[in-house]
Amino acid sequence: MIDWMRLLAEDCSGILHESPFSFSENCTIGCGGSARAAFFPANIAELLLLVDFFKREGVKFVVLGNMSNVLPADGMFEGALIFTKRLKSVGIGQTVFALAGVRAKAFLDSCERHGKGGAEFLAGIPCTIGGAVFMNAGAGGKHIEDILESALVYREGRIRVVPKAECGYSYKQSLFMKDGSIILGASFCLSDTDSESVSEARAKYMSARKKLPDGRSMGCVFKNPPDISAGKLIEGAGLKGLQVGGAVISEEHANFILNVGGATSSDVRALVNLIKNAVFSQYGIALEEEIRYIDN
Repeated sequence: MIDWMRLLAEDCSGILHESPFSFSENCTIGCGGSARAAFFPANIAELLLLVDFFKREGVKFVVLGNMSNVLPADGMFEGALIFTKRLKSVGIGQTVFALAGVRAKAFLDSCERHGKGGAEFLAGIPCTIGGAVFMNAGAGGKHIEDILESALVYREGRIRVVPKAECGYSYKQSLFMKDGSIILGASFCLSDTDSESVSEARAKYMSARKKLPDGRSMGCVFKNPPDISAGKLIEGAGLKGLQVGGAVISEEHANFILNVGGATSSDVRALVNLIKNAVFSQYGIALEEEIRYIDN
């Protein structure tokens, strides 16, 4: 068992933290148990101090942004959480640089004020820049890889600048999902335009997102297979409205699982497995989750 009192009293004691930390009160799906402690570093130095400390002590940890596409397990997570949400500086020059904790809305607000266009597809996505770079987030056929110049990461004890060509991007995939890199920030190549044009483009993407289901969810649960949407496959398997406990497959968009009241992570996982089995049985297609799991 981790001696949390000792850990919290040592090198990391001055960093803002919460212990214990409730998953269900903080993630967008509203499910999950608790973590022993969550930390909220105020700058990169504090973030790296935490990472090095937990690695040295052998403490399991997870770095998180907005927890919008995350399903934590029920019960107690004995490790630590590190949130980037206080790392929220944006710098505008020839390129646009944002720290990992900057939310998409704040990033676009800065772009709009300075007449920087091309990132409007992020409008309405409840992500941080770090999460978007990690997942190669996208909408409307555009993805982070289309605008990224480079990512600033911490890996193997060093801060590195990783050019886009070395990020290993593909559909909802990146090298960072495999190599243990911690994203600190990113630089983007955006076009020079005017604030009104950025505002209009944002409004179009926001309008398109109004068709998505309301309620507590993780966004789309599954990646789209080639040439067909996961939602169409799930709908074709007759699964809309299927409910397990407090979790239900949306009637509006079958690739959304909603917490309609008191859902547990086990309820959501049961639905995920039912969907995968039903779609494979009917179509021979193995759906792959785009959500991320936090297991105890």
